[in-house]
Amino acid sequence: MSARDILFIAPTRIGDAVLATSVLRHLFATEPTARVSIITSPIAAPLFEGYPNLARIITVTKRTYNRHWFTLWRATFPTRWHAVWDMRNSILSYIVRTKSRHTFSKTGHIAPKVKQYEAVLRTGLLPYPTLWPRAQDTAAARTLLPDGSHYLILAPIANWAPKEWPLEHFITLAKTLLTGVCAGYRPVIICAAHEREKALPLLAALAEFSPVDLTTGEAHLLTIYACMQRAHGFIGNDSGLMHMAAAAIPTLGLFGPTPHEIYQPWGERATYICAKNGDLSALAPTSVAETFQAIIINKKRIL
Repeated sequence: MSARDILFIAPTRIGDAVLATSVLRHLFATEPTARVSIITSPIAAPLFEGYPNLARIITVTKRTYNRHWFTLWRATFPTRWHAVWDMRNSILSYIVRTKSRHTFSKTGHIAPKVKQYEAVLRTGLLPYPTLWPRAQDTAAARTLLPDGSHYLILAPIANWAPKEWPLEHFITLAKTLLTGVCAGYRPVIICAAHEREKALPLLAALAEFSPVDLTTGEAHLLTIYACMQRAHGFIGNDSGLMHMAAAAIPTLGLFGPTPHEIYQPWGERATYICAKNGDLSALAPTSVAETFQAIIINKKRIL
């Protein structure tokens, strides 16, 4: 029997793309021999490069007057698809040739994004999100985070200032943990390359703990994920990195004005803490430390 071709139209932002991998895991379980072509943005595309059933990745860059959809139609129309799974409810899924369509559209129901996928796409219970690092990513992560240490990942930057916990709070929290329940751990500081300048004070403040610097942007996203798999915990603002971490390790997300009901970290040992009135500056380091200790040290599933 020949393999079936499936078109997966993924979200374009990193965090949303990670959450959508729960559907990709469903496809891998239900169509294990299918060839899956994935459409996404250049930013999110690296996340999918290790997907086991990947046929190709088609990147889309927005153009005026929606001309990018015509470009995508030309790239996908020659194939007669077995199924289209569209996480964006795009026009493309309605104009390509396919036997079946599975289209996600937003509803008024407030629920975690993966639960929304389950309800709209009628998949049944979806697995947790995951990523698929390649052999070279695993090897690179072993070099960046060598055996013999425990690692605590801190992601202090977000793409919007109100989503950022004050850096001085991150410093206080890190020192509290690294001299307490996480004594002997090495901190790992992570952010995008263009955010590096904002993260440098945290690296400097934690110099005595031999921090690992992952702020240069040199590592592939799947290498970053493989580093997360080697770490022992993550604390960070609501961001794409938070969603990546939740798919790999115990994770604590820090939420201010963004809707945690939808974008909470979704993983087997992931939770979040919300700032009162959406003001992250009011979130005390002691509260964050206590919550983190509960999921890391006491191994509680809080959500």
